[in-house]
Amino acid sequence: MVLVSVVVPVYNPGGFLNRAIDSVLAQTMDDLECVVVDDGSSDDLAWVAEHADRRLRYLRQENHGVSIARNVGVLNARGRIIAFLDQDDEWLPAKLDRQLQRLESVRNASFCYTGFDWVRGEHAEHADPQQVTYRGLLTDQHVCLSSVIMKRSAYLSVGGHDPLLRIMQDYDLFLRLCRLGEPVGVEDSLVRYHLHDANVSADYRAAAKERFRLIQAHRDAAERDADQSTVAACDAGLRRTRELYGSQALDAARAAHHQSDLRETVAHLYAACRLTRGAIIASLRPAIGSRLKRFGRQDHFRAER
Repeated sequence: MVLVSVVVPVYNPGGFLNRAIDSVLAQTMDDLECVVVDDGSSDDLAWVAEHADRRLRYLRQENHGVSIARNVGVLNARGRIIAFLDQDDEWLPAKLDRQLQRLESVRNASFCYTGFDWVRGEHAEHADPQQVTYRGLLTDQHVCLSSVIMKRSAYLSVGGHDPLLRIMQDYDLFLRLCRLGEPVGVEDSLVRYHLHDANVSADYRAAAKERFRLIQAHRDAAERDADQSTVAACDAGLRRTRELYGSQALDAARAAHHQSDLRETVAHLYAACRLTRGAIIASLRPAIGSRLKRFGRQDHFRAER
């Protein structure tokens, strides 16, 4: 029996997996196991099963998606505490030690998160952790799954990750865990969340659709309970979702325009209009202002003549 089981779902991880596993095995607390769940990779991952460190376990399944891989990892875990780490992220050595102390200090803690750094190439940007709350998550708060630990019993009691969700499965899990108990945090950045083209989702439409549906479901429940504070948080979250994904749609439209792809440009602009007119107006302000200034200079030139 071990204290902590670290679940690492993988699919064709390339060279990233070594770094992730090394960061787990380098933790200052060693009462752990690292459960690597191979979701049907074509990469040769035999080295994981043959690793010299016996704390490393390797499971393989047919390709069913990351949510099922995480659920399988938890079901096969031996630890009382569950942690998750994505294949391309890494931990600082004291992460688990610091979190275990925090998790055990709060009786009704549902999960414990940490601060983290967004890393792209040589550039790192600190993501200041806020005190996560249920209503804060509904509005605009973000939690990095690779920073989270929780009791295995808590994960199982809320049903684990929903395999029917493509993108918002972590967000959905955290909302359900918030209803179970109190989220607690460690302010320091103890996770490096690596950004690269392979892990940045371009499917803003699917993300927006899932997030809208989740927030609306929580809003409906709050209305039935006459919980006006949660209804207000959901309304703010729905507005924020429109702004966020409307902005992503505009970014996609600009990229398509630069590639002279008229069809995709129009499709993304249409999506942006459906999501939020505010994002469209905000994006047009600089161009409109520039044109007005130019026209103003022309009028002034005509007047002088």
